Amino acid sequence: MNDRELASLLLPLADRFLPEAVALSDQLAREPELGSKEYKSAAAHVALLRKYGIEVEMPFAGFETAFRGVINPEKERRFALLAEYDALPGFGDDGEPMHACGHCASGAASTLAALVFQAVRDQLDFGVDIIGTPDEEWNGDKAYMADQGVFAPYDYAIMVHMGAVTSPATRFLALDGLNFVWHGQAAHAASAPEKGRNALNAARLFLDATDMMRQHVDSRVRMHGYIKNGGVASNVVPDYAWIEFLTRHPERSVLNDVTEWVKDCAEAAAKMTRTELEFSLAGPPFHDLHITKSGEALVSECLDELGLPYVVEQEGQSTGSSDIGNVDYICPALHPVMGLGDPSLAIHTRAFADRMLTDAAHEAIRDSARLMLTIASKMYGGSGVLKAIREEHKAYRGY
Repeated sequence: MNDRELASLLLPLADRFLPEAVALSDQLAREPELGSKEYKSAAAHVALLRKYGIEVEMPFAGFETAFRGVINPEKERRFALLAEYDALPGFGDDGEPMHACGHCASGAASTLAALVFQAVRDQLDFGVDIIGTPDEEWNGDKAYMADQGVFAPYDYAIMVHMGAVTSPATRFLALDGLNFVWHGQAAHAASAPEKGRNALNAARLFLDATDMMRQHVDSRVRMHGYIKNGGVASNVVPDYAWIEFLTRHPERSVLNDVTEWVKDCAEAAAKMTRTELEFSLAGPPFHDLHITKSGEALVSECLDELGLPYVVEQEGQSTGSSDIGNVDYICPALHPVMGLGDPSLAIHTRAFADRMLTDAAHEAIRDSARLMLTIASKMYGGSGVLKAIREEHKAYRGY
């Protein structure tokens, strides 16, 4: 079956399952759950997949709210649909979580695509796994899954994120999350300051040092953090200070050196104040997402065929970081963005969360699923694009 025949088989079925996918997204939007606690959200995805006969394993890969649904398990050629469903904290009226990153809709789009593949599974010469990947917003469970080899069997992995405008690719930054804790000696700040060792001073010196770094690093480096704990009282020398700090860069190899330099600053601050430094990672490292020329061209071609206008992100327009980059270190990963019809929208805002229960979000679910279906038809329809993408990916990654 060539790519046009595959597309003709798959695309008409999207509307059949769309109402249930929309209902799924709306349910999650009304009952948002934070990462690693998405019990109802994951269960709702799994229930819909099982309703149509997809065999689902949950829990999966050691995560209570992760799952994997398998379509055509006997097929060697296969790819992974990725579904996210965690919300962000602190956007509701009382600080409750909301889907300010749109994972309710993007995850529903992946499940919608899975239902289409399941409906015609006997006519496909490839397999599809849908993998529920929890806690993208902080812990990045895809990173842990990648370390376990979960994505090794796949030709490629794909998901579509929600955004203000449609784009064939997202230029993510590699990220390191770092915890620095300085332990000093408490003392009365007035009667015996000489007996104290000020941990807050160490934290302040660290922030000054990293600010001074900025003029001597690549302009694409991003460094930012905050003091999570700086003491308990103004008349007590702080014996404990904690900074959570993030470093980012488009290339993991460059970021590794930046992160080591930042660690050096923390150690120097400890020596200058005669405090003790405790270091830990604030979550797993997020890697860079490589965008192959063939992959971006493929997604652009599919958007054109579907009549969906888009903009192309340029180098230097990196929008943030995600654990999808860790998937890309194992197999090629595609991460296009589907617009919600308002270029002024910004993700991680209350306005973006409010958009989830609108027709615009519902249309984006349909368009995202149709995009993934069209991409699969090109990948497995004999065009040779899958081979080109995998060869480019291998050349870049070196394995």
